[in-house]
Amino acid sequence: MKHSILSLGCWLWLCLLFPGCEKSGSSAQPLPKLFQLPAFTLTERTGQPFNSATMQGKVWVASFFFASCPGTCPILNKQMQAIEKDTEGQSNFGLLSIATDESDTPEVLRNTADLLHAGSRWFFVTGKKDQVFNLSVNGFKLALKDADGVNVKEKIIHSTKIALIDQQGWIRGYYDGVGDNAPEEKTRLLADIKRLLAE
Repeated sequence: MKHSILSLGCWLWLCLLFPGCEKSGSSAQPLPKLFQLPAFTLTERTGQPFNSATMQGKVWVASFFFASCPGTCPILNKQMQAIEKDTEGQSNFGLLSIATDESDTPEVLRNTADLLHAGSRWFFVTGKKDQVFNLSVNGFKLALKDADGVNVKEKIIHSTKIALIDQQGWIRGYYDGVGDNAPEEKTRLLADIKRLLAE
């Protein structure tokens, strides 16, 4: 009985320090607003212009890749494929894969999308090199550079992070798309997608 009273007293004291702790889950902080993306227009795999306004009002994720990438890109694309499957039925959620190689034409992107069995919520876009590089580095704040002179198989060095964007175009989080932590990161991402969809 004494221990129960002490435990209750400690709980009440903590609730005075942290208001709202009596409501399960209510103390979770909202996801931070990290960066707001600039408006951009690229070319979708259909050959039609793709405007960032297409994603307005949706929660979405984005990643950078290139079709001929022999290493990380296939793994990253599989992670995106898994996210698409795990969010099936969420019409107000979308995915965007941005090609970093100018030679990835809409036809190449259509082939990539077909291999991944990508649905209508998953967009594949390409654009001029300087436009895509600027969007990655200055918009998404993700590294992207030519691999000239670097002893790697990939001709382009790009981030393998997946960015989570809210309905107003704010980046709300970054998640590992490749590596040992990728499964746990996907679980965290899916939980954060659910949180944003409920906002």
